Amino acid sequence: MNYRYQFADFKLDTQLGTLVRNDTEELKLPWLSYQLLCTLLEAAPAILSQQQLLEKVWPNTVVGNETLKQRVKLLRRALEDDASQPKYIEAIRGRGYRMLGEVNKTPIADTSLSVKLSLANDSYVSPKAGHGYPLFWKVTSLGLATIVVLFACIALLISSSHNIPKSVSETMAEQQAQGFDNELYRKALDYYHRYRQADNLNAIKLFKSAIEINPNMAKAYAGLSDAYSQGVFQFNGDDHWQQLAIDAAYKAIALDPNLAQAYKALGLAYYNKGWLTKAANANLKALQKQSDFSEAMSNLGFIYREMGQLQRALYWNNKALDRDNTNSVSMVHKAQTLLALTQYSQAKEWLDKALLLQPDSVLGNTTLGLWLLQQGQLTAAQSHFSQLLLSHPQQFQYHYGLAQSYLYQQHFELAAKTIAPYINSSNNHTRQHAELLLYLSQQDLAAPSLIEQYKLRLTNGSDRAEDSLSLALIYAHQQQTDDSLRYLIQAINQGLLNGELLLRHPSFDYLHNQHSFQVLLTEMNNQRQWQIDN
Repeated sequence: MNYRYQFADFKLDTQLGTLVRNDTEELKLPWLSYQLLCTLLEAAPAILSQQQLLEKVWPNTVVGNETLKQRVKLLRRALEDDASQPKYIEAIRGRGYRMLGEVNKTPIADTSLSVKLSLANDSYVSPKAGHGYPLFWKVTSLGLATIVVLFACIALLISSSHNIPKSVSETMAEQQAQGFDNELYRKALDYYHRYRQADNLNAIKLFKSAIEINPNMAKAYAGLSDAYSQGVFQFNGDDHWQQLAIDAAYKAIALDPNLAQAYKALGLAYYNKGWLTKAANANLKALQKQSDFSEAMSNLGFIYREMGQLQRALYWNNKALDRDNTNSVSMVHKAQTLLALTQYSQAKEWLDKALLLQPDSVLGNTTLGLWLLQQGQLTAAQSHFSQLLLSHPQQFQYHYGLAQSYLYQQHFELAAKTIAPYINSSNNHTRQHAELLLYLSQQDLAAPSLIEQYKLRLTNGSDRAEDSLSLALIYAHQQQTDDSLRYLIQAINQGLLNGELLLRHPSFDYLHNQHSFQVLLTEMNNQRQWQIDN
């Protein structure tokens, strides 16, 4: 049975599939938005839970609450409804959604049945009782019946060797949908590879739109995972994006277990969690699926460099650039490895190449600042990050780099002032970085909570040297030598080989003359030299 719904200035006709405002303006709704609206109207004024809506609108597809929220948002936009002061769709916290106002529902008769009835009674009158049909009626009927049977046989023969074609409109709709989901995916991928915050947000929206059109599009889920991870890694994205990235990567793998992009995306999501070994293994799995996958090669170079496996990192850096010598991210990754090997001039050459291709690269510009810090060019690093903040005042990495340059110069008040706005960030990793730098700048901040946070990261599986080094810095700041050296040893075993910055860090000043600290610095230099020689 079809219905006509009337609510406020709108009429929705399920037989025609139309939504009209003020009897004049027909609104074009995407199919899922249309289904969602029909479901809410059918239930009005009752409240439908998120789970009920997911089951009714996506009966054969596994989707999450975020997809539903996005679809509600799109529907509200079409109806010109305001979520803060809703006129049509109300969200009730903890319960679900419902239609507001009066909804009138009118059944629409099936016109196909009326046509059948009129044809059956149009021009035929049955014979009177006791009289048979005339001979010419019998002959004509027999002839017509024979023709019908003949045509039916021919039709059966044809249909046995040919698929019955779909209607023209149905075929065109399918083709348009298939083409449009790929077009959205390509646009999203283009935005993602621009490596800018606003573009990354656009990529997320476009990947989601492609998935709404084609819920089985594995590569769109992989792209969405990458965009969530990039948002966390480079652009101070919300913490829950970390889990969304992992979930989207798993969904991509479930839909297509042979999709290399899905494993690469999973590797990036693992990296954001601090799970470096898992991240490396996921990218190796991607290369099993696609041996010439340059992005997975580049990511492996980045991960192995952070794990202190510098020769292995350099191997994958070179493999990635051999495969694609125009990728600025791969160039930065190689520069980072060369920087860790203290090959400063070569590192600068690759950084210059990368920044020539993409001058506003956050990763490239941050690495250039680190290149200055590691060589002790502290005022130059300060100037570098200050200049970047003129054009990118909201970029956390640049604030953090500037605060570090102040800290190494022991301008503690300036360091604290620069980083303080980020202690309330919704991104847990960003907030911890800010709190740590604030604490090391001799501000009044509770160290025990910081210690617990970093220990929890390690307990939850992080094998990132940076987390162990943070604990070593906190204990050194408190001049608890044994605890500081214990976590410094752990950081070295996890791949920390940057002795230059350790020597310059104010928190380690009091340790410089201690034999144990000097032994650890020697061990770091020996491990790095061994990798250079081999």
